[in-house]
Amino acid sequence: MPDKFDSIIVGSGIAGLSAAIEASKQKNKSIALLDRSDEKSSNSYYAQGGIAAAFGKGDSWKAHAQDTISAGAGLCNEDAVNFITKNGSGAIKELMNLGLEFDGGNSKPELGLEGGHCAHRVLHINGDQTGKEITEFMRKIALEQKNVYSFNKTMLRKIFAENGKYSGIETTGKETLINSGSLVLATGGYAACWEKTTNPETTLGSGIAIANEAGCSLDGMEFVQFHPTTLRSAVGSNFLVSEAVRGEGGKIVDEKGKSVVNPLDTRDKVSVAIYREIMKGGKVFLDARDFEGGFFSGRFPKVFAELKRHLINPEKDLIPIEAAAHYTIGGVKTDLKAASGISGIYAAGECTNSGLHGANRLASNSLLEGLVMGKVAGAQAVKTKAGILANNWKRHAEIKEKDGIPTSTAFEAMKKVMWRCCGLVRDETNLKDGLAGIKNLEEKIEMNNNPENIAIRNALIVCRKTFEAALARKESVGTHYRTS
Repeated sequence: MPDKFDSIIVGSGIAGLSAAIEASKQKNKSIALLDRSDEKSSNSYYAQGGIAAAFGKGDSWKAHAQDTISAGAGLCNEDAVNFITKNGSGAIKELMNLGLEFDGGNSKPELGLEGGHCAHRVLHINGDQTGKEITEFMRKIALEQKNVYSFNKTMLRKIFAENGKYSGIETTGKETLINSGSLVLATGGYAACWEKTTNPETTLGSGIAIANEAGCSLDGMEFVQFHPTTLRSAVGSNFLVSEAVRGEGGKIVDEKGKSVVNPLDTRDKVSVAIYREIMKGGKVFLDARDFEGGFFSGRFPKVFAELKRHLINPEKDLIPIEAAAHYTIGGVKTDLKAASGISGIYAAGECTNSGLHGANRLASNSLLEGLVMGKVAGAQAVKTKAGILANNWKRHAEIKEKDGIPTSTAFEAMKKVMWRCCGLVRDETNLKDGLAGIKNLEEKIEMNNNPENIAIRNALIVCRKTFEAALARKESVGTHYRTS
């Protein structure tokens, strides 16, 4: 790997790919695209619901913005909301012009309805495989650019920044020091820190922890969105049953078929209602039995196949559901230019808090944010030269190995603490107990230079920041629901 690029982009979900495509338009600039594993490790890849934008007749970006603000429970940055919703359709049309086609055809795409939206405005590809199709398409476009260099299995370890100015990074895997004029972080969120989660197990917030160590401010870490309709599971790795099932008419019911909650309420309200029913000793189900024959399998082929694997036929059977950690709103605080506050460091997507989501994300706004803000980050990054590498730039000191709690044991313990003490419903006692538990793991975990150990230690930092933010915010708002 070369030791210098004009810009480095870390992460290959929709935000990182959007940044790479935009940055590559400057043909005299060299772009490195780094990913810890492969293209299937991002939340973007697994996104079922779709991407929201005002394409429908009678709809407008202003109506989309108002729905976003309403869902955000009073904590959205209205400038960010207006910017992203206003520019969303244009960013999507640019992908269409490159050859990406949505269900129904690009001249008149099919538009779905999801909770919290006042209009049908969610675009899909192959029903419930929108994220997969968009990221695969964008990855192909990005890697076709001669000035984009892709490096898989290359994990960010350290960001070098002094006096508020970025200069380079260190990676594991290749054990390489890389200098660049700028850095774009698109490393994703941290919802895999919870025992029950819809996320790939690598979604642990390492990029957020490393950015914070370099001096980037974090914001909104207490706001964690739990998806209300995941297939009930005895352990973690909950399979997500798309929000769009409810948009097409699916109901949320108890064992007797009685409605539990309005299925088109925002996710925070639906999740709390499901949680309360389960805490009373009941069971909750998603009911799609009124759909016309063959509609479910045609509209949601991936979900249908997974349910059949669990011996559930959604045309005849109730789907057992529960909430699980799905999307994290907190992260690196950024402005409308995707700037982090450290000269030369930009960030986009789920690793950030851009102000779009406030206290609760509106359904299908995440892919939109990644696409729009990734584009902004890429454009800004190639304009920036934060500084020339200093002669005394040194490799991260090798960690002095220390025996302690094994990495795998600490990982499982962390997930249980987060689920038990910082879950869907929170209280002062559990939050304090959980913070103590995380600090204990930080102190006692083994220390070595293995990538897995580094990742878990970074995840523990993110968990601590989440507990601290949750304790500091005393009131209930949006996804942060406190009983005391």
